[in-house]
Amino acid sequence: MSVNLTTSTDHLFGGELPFDKYPAFYEEDNRRNRGFNPTSKDFLEVKFKVLLPEQLVKDKRILDLGSCYGAAGQWALFYGAASYTGVEVQETYVEQSRSLLAHWGDKVNIVHQDVTSFLLDTPDDTYDLVLLAGMLYHFVDTKKIIDQSCRVSTDQVVIETNYPPGMRSGKLPLDVAVTEYVTDQEVNLDKGNQSMLGISATTSMPALDILFRLNGFAKKENKLSFPLGKNTVIYDESALGQSDLQIRFAVRYLRDTSQKPLTTLESNLPTQSGQKRSWVDDPVALARTEQYQQQSKELSSEAPAGEWKFDAQVAEVFDGIARREIPDYLRVIDLCVNIIAKGGQAQPKVIDVGSATGETLRQLHQAGYRDLYGVEASQDMIAKSFDQATLIHSEHFPESEGPFDYVLNNWTLHFIKDPLSYLSATMRAMAPGATLVLTDKVSSSDDIHELYYDYKRTNGVTEEEIQKKRAQIAGVLVTYPFTWYLNALSSVGFEDIEIINANTSFVSFLAKKPA
Repeated sequence: MSVNLTTSTDHLFGGELPFDKYPAFYEEDNRRNRGFNPTSKDFLEVKFKVLLPEQLVKDKRILDLGSCYGAAGQWALFYGAASYTGVEVQETYVEQSRSLLAHWGDKVNIVHQDVTSFLLDTPDDTYDLVLLAGMLYHFVDTKKIIDQSCRVSTDQVVIETNYPPGMRSGKLPLDVAVTEYVTDQEVNLDKGNQSMLGISATTSMPALDILFRLNGFAKKENKLSFPLGKNTVIYDESALGQSDLQIRFAVRYLRDTSQKPLTTLESNLPTQSGQKRSWVDDPVALARTEQYQQQSKELSSEAPAGEWKFDAQVAEVFDGIARREIPDYLRVIDLCVNIIAKGGQAQPKVIDVGSATGETLRQLHQAGYRDLYGVEASQDMIAKSFDQATLIHSEHFPESEGPFDYVLNNWTLHFIKDPLSYLSATMRAMAPGATLVLTDKVSSSDDIHELYYDYKRTNGVTEEEIQKKRAQIAGVLVTYPFTWYLNALSSVGFEDIEIINANTSFVSFLAKKPA
């Protein structure tokens, strides 16, 4: 994180602070009762000292979107803001904030209205500073809120928002410009102890940079820095990639007349005024054309399909293939991580059979597990795999590395020529009471198989690709009836066999070795 702005409020810590005489801003806030990020005096002081330092709010007209209890207004007016306008859609918050801020008289205006319609009704340059703290991720159209916020601001827009879920889980790097849509985002309700869930969008900082530059705003520093402690856990970036906590970041954007605003395709196309690229002599275009022609040749229906092999070419694109062609691919990996977590062992010994490019091992490592093994028959796949696990190149189960507490054999057994012997070797290498998770494509009727192809089509797999893959895996991926798995697992000694997931032709089994 960057070094925070030095503010003239530093000397006041130890003197009178905005909430000293007005404890109701945190004592009556129903969010003080939530287990995650509860409102407290310490949290409000740390948060607003960073977001609204004295020298940036003095004599300014402040607009607070999603103002809740109006605590930002108490802070800003205490440090000399000219006026404070809070916009809040929940009625109880509106009534309470009007009461709590009444001592500021006509410097305060609390508007009971939704943020989008308020912004659309507001003239240009009405405010100097617009604050969007903990609310931007409640909206689906991030760009619309930012465009309107910039339009009504003469000087600056301050954002405090969540990292996208993909960054929090470690699946996306922090420097990617992305808006990720979320199906179960929470918003605190204004009374009681509950939240409401709904669909929204969470935008990364690199993407915010682009959206603000489109409006002629730019940040003059990196992310704002918060002192870390028990009251500011939500700003602790060290938890990224290792936690489900909704980690937040904050950034300040200032109007920058010296910088030429970015323009979009949408605005450039009618006048053809944007940057242009030739189809014939630009190096980027030529490289793309070459790649396209090569891929077109490989997918040509006139060429023999050949046998499916996990070679270097497949390893290069395997992650994309898995997500497009394996139903519940990421869900099953998450199930495995959760099953191990519920087992209660701090560092169980885990092996992933057919570990491929290491997605499962990577997720286990991010969950905190370190005694990790992967066994893979393809050296090309190992070369692309997660190198912080012990990787074994073998077509056989590595019994000598046991005993294992968990064996994950997902989407692999149907490629093994003698699956029953492989299961027997697996059983021998497992610790007493150990757990096996096994996922395979099982034999199915033509109707069910057509549903599986529909799944591929929905994910953008073409008919040519479907037919080519079907020819390639004939005799390589061998399916067995659902009942075969039950009988096979029982015959080698597994107990407590259960189904934990099923989607079209793919079934996940959980089985235990006797204790």
